[in-house]
Amino acid sequence: MNLRSILVLLSTSSAALAVTEYDFYKDVYPFLKANCISCHNKTTTKADLNMETPALMIKGGENGPSIVPGKSMQSLVVQASLHQHDMEMPPGNNKSGAVNLTPAEIAILKQWIDQGAKDSVIQERTVVLKEFAASVDPIYTVAMTKDGRYAACGRSNQIFLYDLATRQLVMQISDPAEKNGAAHRALVQSLAFSPDGTRLASGSFREVKIWKMSTGKPAANGAKTTSAPASADLIKKIATTGKVVVVSSAMSADGKLVVTGCDDGSVRVWDAATAKPVIELRGSVATTKKMAELDWTIAAQTLEQAFQKSEIARIEAQDKALDVLLGKAKEAIVTMKKVLPEKQKAVPPTTEAKTTAQKAVDEVAAKIKAVPDGKPDAALDKELKTAQDKLITAKMTEVSALAAVSAAESNVKDAEADVKRITDSKAANAKAVTAANAAITAAKTAQDKATADLAALKQSLTKTTTKPVAVSFSADAQRVASLFDDGTLRVWAAATGTPIEESGANVAATTTIAAAPDGSFVATKASTQTVGTTLRWTLERKIDQKGLFADRVNAVRFSPDGKTLATGGGELSRSGDIIFFDVATGKATHTWKEHHTDTVLCLDFSPDGKRLASGAADKIARVTDIASGKQVNLFEGHTHHVMGIAYRSDGRVLATAGADGTVVTWDMIIGERKKKIEGWTKEVTSLQFIGATNQIVTSAGDNRVRIVTDDGAEVRSMANLPDYMQAAVSTPNGATLIAGGEDSVLRVWDGTNGKEVAVFGSK
Repeated sequence: MNLRSILVLLSTSSAALAVTEYDFYKDVYPFLKANCISCHNKTTTKADLNMETPALMIKGGENGPSIVPGKSMQSLVVQASLHQHDMEMPPGNNKSGAVNLTPAEIAILKQWIDQGAKDSVIQERTVVLKEFAASVDPIYTVAMTKDGRYAACGRSNQIFLYDLATRQLVMQISDPAEKNGAAHRALVQSLAFSPDGTRLASGSFREVKIWKMSTGKPAANGAKTTSAPASADLIKKIATTGKVVVVSSAMSADGKLVVTGCDDGSVRVWDAATAKPVIELRGSVATTKKMAELDWTIAAQTLEQAFQKSEIARIEAQDKALDVLLGKAKEAIVTMKKVLPEKQKAVPPTTEAKTTAQKAVDEVAAKIKAVPDGKPDAALDKELKTAQDKLITAKMTEVSALAAVSAAESNVKDAEADVKRITDSKAANAKAVTAANAAITAAKTAQDKATADLAALKQSLTKTTTKPVAVSFSADAQRVASLFDDGTLRVWAAATGTPIEESGANVAATTTIAAAPDGSFVATKASTQTVGTTLRWTLERKIDQKGLFADRVNAVRFSPDGKTLATGGGELSRSGDIIFFDVATGKATHTWKEHHTDTVLCLDFSPDGKRLASGAADKIARVTDIASGKQVNLFEGHTHHVMGIAYRSDGRVLATAGADGTVVTWDMIIGERKKKIEGWTKEVTSLQFIGATNQIVTSAGDNRVRIVTDDGAEVRSMANLPDYMQAAVSTPNGATLIAGGEDSVLRVWDGTNGKEVAVFGSK
C-alpha cells in the first residue's frame, strides 16, 4: 500500500471514528508497548525518548517533542509511523521484534493526538490464563533438600517431588484450588527448599506459594505380606560366593532379588539368578547425618586451608615487592646523607657572596644619593646596574644552594617515612602470616579430627555387635527392612543403600517382618513396632496480594535460618523488584522496588544471612545489606542477563552466571573480579557452589551440566544432553547432581563420576 492510499485510509478512518474518545492505556498504549516502548522506556531510552506516558512523549527527546497535542500531523511519532521525512518507526531488522503500526493503529494514534493526547488511568485487569497444552512442560527450575533425600522440579504449572534415595516419584504437589493437579495457574518459574527441608517455596506469575511437609503414620492396612525366605540352595550359593554366614533371608516379590541378614551385622542384597552381591546396607539415619556433617567439616577446613595458603602466597609476593621498595628507600637515605654535608657546606659562601653584592649595591646607591640635584651620570647608573645584576645572581645562587639542602633533607625525611611505612607494612604482614598459619594449623587439626572421626564411624559400621534376625522387602522391592536382635528396626532404600527410617531399640526381640502396600514395615512377636511414614506436602500459604508482584516471580530463596523468604521479579525492561517475607506469617518485611532496572532473575543470601546478592536482566549483580537496604557491591562483568548467582560457603567468593556464556567469580574481600570463566557456547542458566568447596555446578543452553572451580578449572562435564538445560543443583557433598531442561526430563547423576543413575520423565 502506497503512502497516498494510507493517507486516504487514515482520512476515512478518522472521519468514521471522529466521535470516538480514545483512552491512552486502553486504546493506544497496547500497540505502542508492542512496537515502540521496548526501545523507548526508562531503561532503554533510545534517542533520549521515553514513550511510556503522554507527558514523557510531549517532553520528547533528542529531536524535540514526539507528540504535539491537537496536531497529529506535526507530531514526530505520527510522521515516523508514516515513514515521512526519512524517519522510520520502528526501524527495520530491529532486535525487539517490533513491526510497523497498521493503518488502523496509526488512525487511532492520530485521532488520540488530535483529541489532545490526554493521559488516562491504568485499569487493573484480571489476567485469564489458558490451560497449557500437554506438550508445554519444560523444567525451568529444580530444587533439592540439603540432605539430598528429595528433589523437586516444576513442569509447566505442576510440581513433582521425587525420593532420590529410592529413586521414585513421591507425589505431585498440587493446590486443590487449581485444575488437573496443578500447583499454579501459570508456569512454575522458581523453587527452593527451606534449610531444614520441611518447606518448599514456588514462584509463578504474580504469586508465590509455600508448601509444608507433614508426615504421619500410615493408615491401618490389613493386607500386609511377609517376604518368603530364599531357598536353602540359593542361601548356600550366596554364602559360598559372598563368604558370609546368613542369619535371615527374604525374596523380593518378583523373585529377582534376595536380601540376607548376616552374622557380621550386615544386610545385603543379592541377584537371585547369579548370587552376586548388588548392594550392602549398613548404618542408620543418625550415622548418615553424622557422616554428612563430618564431610562438610572436612570440605570446609580444606577450603579454609586453601584460602589461608593463598593469603600467605599473596602476602609473600607483597613482601618481595616491599623489600625492593625498602632497599630503594634505604639506598636513597644513604645517598642523600652522603651529599647533604657538601650541600650544606656550599650555603655559607653563597650567603657571603650575597652579602658582599648587597654591600656593593648599597655603596653605589650612596654615591648616587650624594650627587648634587640627585642626577647621577651614566657611569654611576651603569655601575649600579652591574651591582644589582651581581646581587640578583648572588641571591639566586644562595636560593639554589638552600633549595638543594632542603631537597636533600626532604628526600631523607621522605625515605625515612617510606622505611617506616614499609617496615610497618611488613610487620603487619608478618602478623597476618602468623595468623594465617595459625588458621591453617587450626583448620588442619579440625580436618584431621573430622577425617579420623569419619573413618572411625565407617569402621564402626563394619563391626556392629547386633545381628539382623529378620529381613524383608517392600512389595515393590524399593525398600529393605531389617530387625536386629536388640529390637531395632531399620529401613534402607534398595537402590542407593541410604538409611531412610528406623525405630528405637525398645522392644523385645522379634522374629518376623511384614511389609504393607504403603511401604511401611511391621515387626511382630511379643509386641509390635512399625516403621514407615506417610509423606504429604500441602499448601501452607499463598502470597498473591493485588499489585504485590508486577509479573513473574523468577527467584525464591530462603534465608539460612529459614525464617525469611526473598523473592525476585519485576516487569521486563522496566523494573527489578525484591520482596522479603516472614515465613511464619507470610507478611512482607522489606520491599525493594526497582532495585534493578530490569527484572530480577536470581538471588542468594550470604552465609550469615545479613546480605542478599541479586542478578537481573540489566546485566548487573548487586550485593545489598538487608537491614539497611544499602548497596555494598555493584558488579558489572556480564554483557547479557545475569541468570544465576551464588555465594561460596565461606562468603569470600560470589559467582554469577551470564546469558553471555560466562561465569564470573568475585572476590568479596576486595570487591573485585576474581576470574572470568569461559567455555560455554550458549547461556549459562544456573549455578550453585557444591557444599563447602570451591566447585560450582552449572547448567547451560549448550546441552551440558558442567562443574568448574571458582578459579576456572573444569572438574567434570555431563555432555551430550538431549536438550537445553535450565537448572542444576548438587548435594553438599557433591555425591548427587540433578538437572532439568526443555525436554521435561529430570536427570540424576552420581556426582563423583558423572554416571547417570536415574531419569524421571514427565509421564
